Amino acid sequence: MRTDELEQPPYDTSMMGVVKGALDHYRIACTPGRAFFLSGHAFVINVHEELCPSGPYCWRCEGLFDLLRNLGLDMEPLGMLMPSADAAAKAELEAKVRAALDDGAVCSLLNLDNQLVLGYDDVGFVMAQPWGEAIDSTPARLSFGTWSECQAGPPVTFFRHRPCERPAADPIAAALDFALDVWHQPQRFAEERYGVGAGAYANWIAALDGGHGGEHGNWWNGVVWAECRQRAGDYFQDLAAAEIPVAIDRQQARQLAIAYRDLAKLLYRVSDKTASDADKRGFVEAAREIEANCIERIAELRDGIGTPR
Repeated sequence: MRTDELEQPPYDTSMMGVVKGALDHYRIACTPGRAFFLSGHAFVINVHEELCPSGPYCWRCEGLFDLLRNLGLDMEPLGMLMPSADAAAKAELEAKVRAALDDGAVCSLLNLDNQLVLGYDDVGFVMAQPWGEAIDSTPARLSFGTWSECQAGPPVTFFRHRPCERPAADPIAAALDFALDVWHQPQRFAEERYGVGAGAYANWIAALDGGHGGEHGNWWNGVVWAECRQRAGDYFQDLAAAEIPVAIDRQQARQLAIAYRDLAKLLYRVSDKTASDADKRGFVEAAREIEANCIERIAELRDGIGTPR
């Protein structure tokens, strides 16, 4: 069984690549900017205290699952196991995933990265490889029973993605509320040894001072969180230019579009492997100031929307 029409776009933010692939599969029209923005992922930033490349994956994302319903998509965890789990437990979870696929649902897997499950055959699941065959974090298969492709990694988590009814609440207001919560209530989202929102920038600066600037994690955090801010800028620009009525101040949206695109450029400069640690530190400090200012602007924008928090 294989779904050839299912495709995962090569976003650095692989969770959103999975989400966009599922939206496209279900013919739910949605631009990349809209997907990042209304899901809230455009506003997430999570950095380990030693700049581990796990930052984009190790945060409490239940609030994002709630916001995805505003896009018409339900994302539900099916189960999580360590690759070393016993064969019976693996077989039970594998059967649950195959049943979901047979029922027409889109499924995905998170191990080192988020990957769409394209289907299965007699020996394992067939996985999307959004960045090509040479990337170790996105193997082409997951073998039934052994999960040998993931033995050296963290837990394996499967998700089911299905279309759903959109809630009646204003999706723009909900996304802005999420952005404010990520910054002002980071404890709701952060795992131990990670920092979210302003805490992410504090961890990043401390890690650069600790000599981690030349490691893979600095580059990966840079490109992922830059992509998120770029998409935030894209959708704020869409709101500023919208021909349909929107319940926000278009001038404020335009200013936020510019600011988030500037922020993305700074984070891409942080990811530059040829930049010095001193330059990277300066870019992170500048990015922190811009993001803090953006949060203030978002609070003002949110206050102009009639729906209560």
